[in-house]
Amino acid sequence: MIINEMTSEGLRQRISELVASRPEIEALYYIIERDKLQEWAHSLGMGVDSQLRDLAPAVPSIELRRIVAAPSEPVFLWTGLKDAEMCVGYMDRHLHLAAGQRATVLDFGCGCGRSTRFLQGMTRLDVHGSDVNEDLVRWCQQNLGAVQTVRNEVDPPLPFEDGKFDFIYSLSIFSHLSEQSMQRWLGELARVTADSGIVLLTTHGLPAIRTITQSQQHRDMFRMDSDAADNLLANFEDLQFVQYPYDVDIMDVAKAGSDYGNAFLHQDYIRSRWPQEGFEIIEFVEGGLRGWQDVTILRRLPRA
Repeated sequence: MIINEMTSEGLRQRISELVASRPEIEALYYIIERDKLQEWAHSLGMGVDSQLRDLAPAVPSIELRRIVAAPSEPVFLWTGLKDAEMCVGYMDRHLHLAAGQRATVLDFGCGCGRSTRFLQGMTRLDVHGSDVNEDLVRWCQQNLGAVQTVRNEVDPPLPFEDGKFDFIYSLSIFSHLSEQSMQRWLGELARVTADSGIVLLTTHGLPAIRTITQSQQHRDMFRMDSDAADNLLANFEDLQFVQYPYDVDIMDVAKAGSDYGNAFLHQDYIRSRWPQEGFEIIEFVEGGLRGWQDVTILRRLPRA
């Protein structure tokens, strides 16, 4: 399983020691079994055992975590692990490399390494990250030595040569871009993706909108009242694409440009617009990112 590749020998050994020495961890092992115990060790376990923490990469501060995801440390770690597993799973399904060839991977919008922290231990991957926020990039450069992290600007180009990457993934970035920015970045990702390479993008669609209409917590997060949320759901099929710009306080923290906000994309919009940028859509999974965001898998068409 993919999680076994992400779990170092030292961390596995410490899990075994905990099972042997602490009855409550032994009981947990029988309740959730080995693979799930590794999930526990990568997330909740970091707050239980200092040796587990020492065997894992550093954890970003709550201020940095708050910029990119839920600030709770166990949630930040667990979602990063599960999203990394998901991305590698799709890569393995759709990317066809020669036997023994390492995949060159880019996390576009890597934040403070929520998922790349888990990919960096996989010997079959050459992992890169890029982000627009210099504070997040600096943290990755200082703490995730096996990930080659660079800063990108608000607009293309990326500082990479044509066709460099076999697999690119971008989690909760295209869920925030304007239409114009989105098309520019699709074209740029097409430039840096190898022929027949794979790109995975996530977006807000119907599952996200339904959740927002049903949850006060999510309406507060998106700064929408119930009437606005219900109106978005009722008109989404006709609108196809909607973006709500962020307020100034969020813009100041995100440092991602003046047209950054919350974008909602209907799958019909994605299917009609995105293949124009040198891609073909090979899979669309509604709610594929933990039931929250939709997942679109694209293949780079061969260059002429």
